[in-house]
Amino acid sequence: MQQIPALAGRKLVFFALAAILLIWAILGLDWWSINRQFSADFTDSSGEFLGVATPSWGFLLFAIGLVVTLLIVEGCRLLFGVRAQANSQLALQRRIIDHASEAMILTDGAQRILTVNAAFEQTTGYAASEVLGQTPTMLSAGHQGLNLHRNIWDFVAENGHWEGEVWDRRKDGTIYPKHMRITAIRDEAGQASHFVATFADISEAKAEAERFDYLAHHDQLTNLPNRLALDGHLETLLDGAVPGINRLALLIIDLDNFKTVNDSLGHHAGDRLLAELARRMGGEMDRATRLFRLGGDEFVVVFDQLDRDAAVTALVDRLARAIGLPCDIDGHTLHCTPSIGISLYPEDGRDGLTLIRNADAAMYAAKAAGRNNHQFFAESMNAAANKRLHLESELWRALAENQLVLHYQPQIDLLNGKVVGVEALVRWAHPLRGMIAPADFIPVAEECGLILPLGHWVLLTACRQVRSWLDAGIDMGEMAVNISAHQFRQPDFVQTVQRVLAETGLPANRLELEITESTVMHGVDSAIQTLAQLKAMGVRLAIDDFGTGYSSLSYLRRFPLDRLKIDRSFLADVDTDPDAASLVTSIVMLGRSLGLQLVAEGVENFAQAEFLRTLECERVQGFHFYQPVSAEEVVGFGRCEEYVALPA
Repeated sequence: MQQIPALAGRKLVFFALAAILLIWAILGLDWWSINRQFSADFTDSSGEFLGVATPSWGFLLFAIGLVVTLLIVEGCRLLFGVRAQANSQLALQRRIIDHASEAMILTDGAQRILTVNAAFEQTTGYAASEVLGQTPTMLSAGHQGLNLHRNIWDFVAENGHWEGEVWDRRKDGTIYPKHMRITAIRDEAGQASHFVATFADISEAKAEAERFDYLAHHDQLTNLPNRLALDGHLETLLDGAVPGINRLALLIIDLDNFKTVNDSLGHHAGDRLLAELARRMGGEMDRATRLFRLGGDEFVVVFDQLDRDAAVTALVDRLARAIGLPCDIDGHTLHCTPSIGISLYPEDGRDGLTLIRNADAAMYAAKAAGRNNHQFFAESMNAAANKRLHLESELWRALAENQLVLHYQPQIDLLNGKVVGVEALVRWAHPLRGMIAPADFIPVAEECGLILPLGHWVLLTACRQVRSWLDAGIDMGEMAVNISAHQFRQPDFVQTVQRVLAETGLPANRLELEITESTVMHGVDSAIQTLAQLKAMGVRLAIDDFGTGYSSLSYLRRFPLDRLKIDRSFLADVDTDPDAASLVTSIVMLGRSLGLQLVAEGVENFAQAEFLRTLECERVQGFHFYQPVSAEEVVGFGRCEEYVALPA
């Protein structure tokens, strides 16, 4: 087909030259005939007439020939110009087609391939010479059947176009998906004379779509299905489930005290721990169970085709054992325990959202029961969960509306009976429910993220109160303030204390920070550095609830402490239990050997006070001496020469 334009050009040149030669031959013949005519008719005439007439006819014929020749040459030039422009446009169109990213096929009305472009050769692996005269069905992958291709072409012949996705086979045998468009080219009679098909390999696009779909439905850290996948899985299961016939269980697994790992060892260690525990739990799954990561340190197990509740309990036991095995993370041996909540279909819910919500309520019940256990959902748990949610909402409002107040419990010097310090204890003065104890709302504040602003408010308010007493000439001794683990582990905690002291103008030695034993034992080196900075400022430091944690004597000696506070749980039976008395005696002796003062909290009767007096424990506090009261009331206690013992 490419030789036709060149052949047409040569023919045009040949005919143009032939026309010019013919015209000049005719003109030459006419000129010769005219000369001969004149020669015959005017032989007797003077040479003067012939000399004038003959040249004039010759000049006229020459002029006519020259004009006609020039017209033919100019016409040929114009035709060659048009032809060159047309060839240029055709060449450009061909280059565009060859450089198109989509493969193209041109077939005749019988679907025989007439031409293909470069993208076709690159996509299919076939050279143009291998497919010319063939039909596109030669590219069929086979597993969809030839009927599909025939049906497509029949549809195009009838409707003029088709677009969709098909699978084809390359020359090397590999099967690939492609998106194809076919358009019919109709002649003047409206019949399909040719077909143009364009297609593109969409293997990478489909792989990318599948990757995005995987990422959308899976957790990147553990590669477990995520919450979105869980919702889809539950919807599929429950759509086909029949209450009374089908049963399933949903387990929510929360790792106890996981935040401690992140806070003490960093999120990298926490991520490694999560990945390891996910691997272990995944090993306990079978055909009837599927593991998901809900988010953070929470996992979900869906137990399909449940036949008896005992199977759930057996699964819980296996999961608890797998989670409880020690994990070596960055040189630290970590032990984890789970709190597991369980809801059942159809008893506890007939849709995924309800099952998740009720299992979550059961999980919180497991935490409230002491952690490291499992609980099946009960309707009463919903009331507790709603109460907790309501309490969380109200707590945010309480801080914004100044509903929180501080009460102060005096610390007594057992040697002289005088008030030597006070401990600030936060209370919630609820407008409807009255005074709420910290044990009822501090855990909620820790879970909902309110503990940081609440703790800062307590520290600032307590320091302002001591400054106010000093300005009024009232000496209540040191102000002890409890510091939460979240506060202590903040990178700017030392700077926060400095700002509070500067803002209130309180001498640093008037402030005592009480930090729990478990707080300082997570990230010991960091804790020692923080305590040393606070100590350098002049702030006094005490370990709260001493004996309830797991601190070792070697670490304890490294902490720059001033006091140990003996937890109230050890004093409960010192007057009746020799073992309890021996334990408290050992703690007092340990503190004294470390050069630390001892403060016993929770002293509630005379016998406990006398026992501590025999041990020469320096300070005590508890209901036997004074209850926590407002700032105005505690001032009166401080002005007494000695304490007034409350009834036992």
